[in-house]
Amino acid sequence: MTEKINRAEEILRKRERDGGAKYEQMERFDGKITPDQFDYLKRTARQIMKTRTGEKIERITANSILRTAIEILRELQIDLKDQDIPTERALLKIARHKLYELEQGNK
Repeated sequence: MTEKINRAEEILRKRERDGGAKYEQMERFDGKITPDQFDYLKRTARQIMKTRTGEKIERITANSILRTAIEILRELQIDLKDQDIPTERALLKIARHKLYELEQGNK
């Protein structure tokens, strides 16, 4: 596992050298989140930054956590065709169900 992490860090360093800072390659997006979600993002980012050891390749921010959540949703590959999703809560329920299915498949 450590070997994979080291390889990922090596790739990240090369990308940054070739294309500049990571944030310069990002698209700007303004979104609305609840105060509780905002507090969670800030608190989690602070905790990660405070407790990590070793080489610090990049800052972990609230935006980092949001991008991570987006990637998890993308990797779930939820089939949204022909689905009636009337609310955010319904979408969350579908995502949770998919995670549960994946978890059960890995047991």
